[in-house]
Amino acid sequence: MEIMQVKDELTVTRRVDGLKTTSLRVLVDHQGGQVVAVDPVGAHPGNWVFTVSGSAARHALDDKAITTDLTIAGIIDHWDDDGDRQGRPEERAGHDQTKAQRSASNRKAA
Repeated sequence: MEIMQVKDELTVTRRVDGLKTTSLRVLVDHQGGQVVAVDPVGAHPGNWVFTVSGSAARHALDDKAITTDLTIAGIIDHWDDDGDRQGRPEERAGHDQTKAQRSASNRKAA
């Protein structure tokens, strides 16, 4: 498992049949690299999440036939990483996710 931050939703018009209609998210890993994950939990941009990878990624889904090797397994409400991350307070690891979720909802409604 790995902790990552949701950067954005990923909208695709064409996809392989094995992905079906699953929601996809662009995540940023601890080194700043971007990856794409299947999102069965409804994470929003700015949320900190934990992921499962490899064969466990498929087992985390209700439909084991979905082709994935990275799945968001949960949205992190709060954790303390000793303040190692830099940035605005709402972007730092360990902050309360409630504000980020409300902000993402407001963006979608606009």
